[in-house]
Amino acid sequence: MRNASISKLTFLTFIVGSLLLVGRGFSVFASEVVPERTSKIQSAVAIEEMEELQREVKDRKAASNDLEKQIANYKTRLIQLQSKSISLQNELEILFNRMEETRLTLRSTQEKHKAVATEIKILNLRVGDLETRLARDRESLEAILVKMNAYDDDFGLRLFFGTDSFAELFERLASLQNITDDLSDTLARVKTEKDDAKRTRAEKEGKRARLQELASDLLAQKMTLENEENAKNSLLAANLESETEFKQLLAETREEQAYINRQIEELQDSIQQKLKSMDASGNSSVLSWPVDPSYKGVSATFHDPTYPFRRLFEHSGLDIPEPMGTIVKSAAPGYVAWTRTGVSYGNYVMVIHTDGVATLYAHLSKISVKADDFVARGEEIGRSGGKPGTRGAGLSTGPHLHFEVRRGGIPVDPTDYLPSL
Repeated sequence: MRNASISKLTFLTFIVGSLLLVGRGFSVFASEVVPERTSKIQSAVAIEEMEELQREVKDRKAASNDLEKQIANYKTRLIQLQSKSISLQNELEILFNRMEETRLTLRSTQEKHKAVATEIKILNLRVGDLETRLARDRESLEAILVKMNAYDDDFGLRLFFGTDSFAELFERLASLQNITDDLSDTLARVKTEKDDAKRTRAEKEGKRARLQELASDLLAQKMTLENEENAKNSLLAANLESETEFKQLLAETREEQAYINRQIEELQDSIQQKLKSMDASGNSSVLSWPVDPSYKGVSATFHDPTYPFRRLFEHSGLDIPEPMGTIVKSAAPGYVAWTRTGVSYGNYVMVIHTDGVATLYAHLSKISVKADDFVARGEEIGRSGGKPGTRGAGLSTGPHLHFEVRRGGIPVDPTDYLPSL
C-alpha cells in the first residue's frame, strides 16, 4: 500500500512538475513579450488631434443644420410667391429667392463636404492606430512562440530540477494561470482589433463615396446658381419697363412656339420627299450631339423642374453649356427649314430630317446656313452664344446651346435620340 501511495505521489508530482515547468518558462519571458493591457491607449498627441477633428466635425454639422433652417424659410417664401399670378416683379422676386436658396444650399453642401473629409481624417487615424496595435500584438505572439520552442528543448531537465518546494510549485502554477490569461486576452484583442479595422475601413469607403456624391452636388448647385443669375440678367437685359411689356413678351413667346409648330407641319412632307429623292436621308432615329457635351454636361433637361423660366414656358429641350463661339453641328442629314430671331430663342435654326424628325438649335451668336440649305451630319450650322445681353441670346441662362428634337412638330426628349453621355 505504501509503495502504491508513493507511486501515485510520484505520478502527481510529475504532472504538477510539468505544469510548473511550463509556468516557470512563461514567467521568465512573459514580461518581455506580452503587451500591456493598456495597449489600446493612444498617445496624448493622437488623442488631442482626434478630439480637435471631432470638434470640427460637430461645428460643421451644426453650421449645416443652421443653413438648412434658413433654406426652409426661403422654400416657404417661394411657395408663397409661386401662388401669385405671373408678373415681371413677381418673377424677378422668385429668381432672387431661388438664388438665395441655392447660395445657402451650396454653403450647406460645402460644410457637409468638409465635415465628411474631416471624418475620413479621423478614420485614417483610427486605422493607423489599429494597424500599429495589431503589428505589436503579432510581434508579441511570435516572440512567445519562439520562446516556447526554446523551452521545449530543455523540457526534461526543467521537469526534474525546476522546483525545490511545493510553495514554489503553486506560486509558479499561479504565475502560469496569469500568463495564460494574458495570452488569451492578447488573442481576443487581436480578433477584436481585426474586426474593428475591417469595420473602420468599410466605413471609410462609405465616407469616400459620400464625399464624391457631395462633390457632384456642389458642381450641380454651382451650375444652378449660375443659371439663375443669368436668367435674372436676361430678364433685366430685355429692358422691360412695365408689366404691359412683360405680358407682350409672354405673348410673343407663345406665338413663337405656335409658329414653329405650323411651319414644321407645312414643310415636313416636302422636305422629307426631297431628302429621299437625293438619297441623303441618313438615319434620323439616332442623332449626333451638336456640340461636345463633355465640357460641362447638360445644365437643363427636357421639362426640367429646376429651369428658372419654367413659370413662363416649359423647357422643351436640352441646354448644353459651351463657351461663346463654339461650332454647332447638324445632328443628322437634313434641310434647313428656316433661320429666325425670336424673343425667347434668340437666333435659332430649324433643320428637318426624315421620319418626322426635326431639330432646333437656339441662342446662336452666329448663323452659318440659310433656308433650303442641305446640311450633312456634323456640318456647321452656326456658333453658340447665349450670354445674357449679347446678340441673338434671347431669354438665356448663360452661354450654351439650346437643342430640341421634335417629332411631328411636338417637342420630345432629345436623350431618346442621342448617344448616352
